[in-house]
Amino acid sequence: MPVEITEPVNLTRSLFLCNLFSFFFSASKSCLLPFLTIYLRILGLTATQTGFIIGAKTFSTFIFAPLWSKCAIQFHRRRLVLMIALFMMAVTYLPLTLLTNISPSVKSCDSQSTQKNSQPLPTTESPIHINSTHSLAVTHNLMPKNSTISPSFPYTTVSPATVSSTVVGTVPTKEKKNDEDEVLNQVKDILVGIGMNKDKVKVLTADDIFKQYLKLAEDKEAVDSLKKYLSEDEKAVMRDFLSRYGVSVRRRREISWENMRDAVHEKLEQAKQNLFIVVLVILIVGEAFCSPVEKIADDSWFEFLEQIDDMEKYGKHRIWSSLANMFFPVIVTLVVDNTTCLFDLKVYPFMFHFYAFGALLGITFLISFLYPVPSAPKSKYKSKLGTALRKVCCTCGGLLYMLTLVIMGFIFASHSNFLFWLIQDLKGKEITMGLCILVASLSELVVLVFSSRLVKVLGNGGMISISLLCLAGRLLYYSYLWTPWAVLPVEIFHAVTHTMMWFVVLSNKAFRVSPTIDRAIRSVLSSAYFGVGFGVGSLVSGVMYDQYGIRILFRALSILSVGWCPVFFLLQKCCHPKQDNEIKYTRLLQSDDHSDDDVEDDWLEHALKDR
Repeated sequence: MPVEITEPVNLTRSLFLCNLFSFFFSASKSCLLPFLTIYLRILGLTATQTGFIIGAKTFSTFIFAPLWSKCAIQFHRRRLVLMIALFMMAVTYLPLTLLTNISPSVKSCDSQSTQKNSQPLPTTESPIHINSTHSLAVTHNLMPKNSTISPSFPYTTVSPATVSSTVVGTVPTKEKKNDEDEVLNQVKDILVGIGMNKDKVKVLTADDIFKQYLKLAEDKEAVDSLKKYLSEDEKAVMRDFLSRYGVSVRRRREISWENMRDAVHEKLEQAKQNLFIVVLVILIVGEAFCSPVEKIADDSWFEFLEQIDDMEKYGKHRIWSSLANMFFPVIVTLVVDNTTCLFDLKVYPFMFHFYAFGALLGITFLISFLYPVPSAPKSKYKSKLGTALRKVCCTCGGLLYMLTLVIMGFIFASHSNFLFWLIQDLKGKEITMGLCILVASLSELVVLVFSSRLVKVLGNGGMISISLLCLAGRLLYYSYLWTPWAVLPVEIFHAVTHTMMWFVVLSNKAFRVSPTIDRAIRSVLSSAYFGVGFGVGSLVSGVMYDQYGIRILFRALSILSVGWCPVFFLLQKCCHPKQDNEIKYTRLLQSDDHSDDDVEDDWLEHALKDR
């Protein structure tokens, strides 16, 4: 029987607050989290590093979310823990915007806006190449003050022949020899400082250095990387040197410039490694504190409705979450694609994802002050986790379903983390990514209307098999994607490969016991999919992306999905649960005070239904 409530409850107000909380919290997440891997790529992290970060973040949530939820219940501080978790979510993600200042791969807003949507962002895999047959790309900041080479921004391409024919001047006079030697020595100190061999630098002449600088200037990325590690004084010394010695280019002897290039590349990689560690620590520690938001909110709402004996309204708040997921990603990506330097504030446009996330999360935090929380914990209900684990792990059918969810979560991680990278490589805009989320969310609502009928016709095993086949086809289609907009039609199948799959799993008779045990079973299965499967999938997919490329990754996962389909279909035929339609009257004699975890709370209703 439900616990009696001493205080009157305004159900309409509580419903409104729960729906409002779900809407704004889902909106805040949808503005940033689907695009987080894109931001990590902008920072210059590799796919392996990105996969490791997302995997570690997932495992942190997997471990700490249930622990915080249990502590909140134990000490009767659900609302407090909910508000702290929301605050820590803002503290975790918003400071990531500061990392653009220390990332060696992030260019200035002005330089990004000149190339926006004209080419995909450079990957961190590409090494620095120098080819003397290419045209020169001389940056304005490193141009000789008195050079005749055009200093137009961001750079002007001229051929080596043009340089040699337009350079005018004479060799420095003896009166300036001491001053010039001092400048040359300062330049050599700079070269040693960035990692070049001191003995090799010592024998270089001014003309040698200038000649090799012209080779380096052919690669704009190499020049930009070098400038990252030069102070303003060192840049001034380089400009002074180029203005003095850039007037004569004589081929005396071939001195390899690869040492300087390799030194710059090594410094660049070290900076990216440090950045990877910073992001990893921030997200692991941050997720340890902000992970319980959804679990505490959902548990509180479930018990609140249970107290007032109105469980029919549970789950309807998720419709508002779906609505938020439909529209906010599209709005944010439209702003990002049509904004230069974020309203001329010299802020990189991607930062709007973070600002929208922070604003909507702030509204969610204010709503949490009034979020409906049960007046007192229901002491007679013990944890049903043990019962749920026995239902799932100690039965043939339950174990098969859990293993299938782990495999599908493994595959879903690759799609979630790197599909937008593929769109970006195809020169797609962010609005394409936002529309992907919109189409997928719309398809979820449509398929729920027909889910029950399809399950009755095809059965649970048949529908899961169809989901696996559709998932395989979806991944194979991605591997042959030729234009970014072509991704939208196949996103309709998200309803079959994700939403339908979950409906079928949770509607399985083996997992339908009582409301409290059903929720515990759902937690176990969700942990298998979003925890173990997604976490391991993130780690493996990142390595495979760097080793073989994204198209090979999707094709391999497609083979995995289609290969598991017949295995699942055959095994589930052998794992039908035994039908137990007899009423166990011994349960009628057991009191609630002496019931163990195996005795469901609504035993009478369940017994009558079975008969």
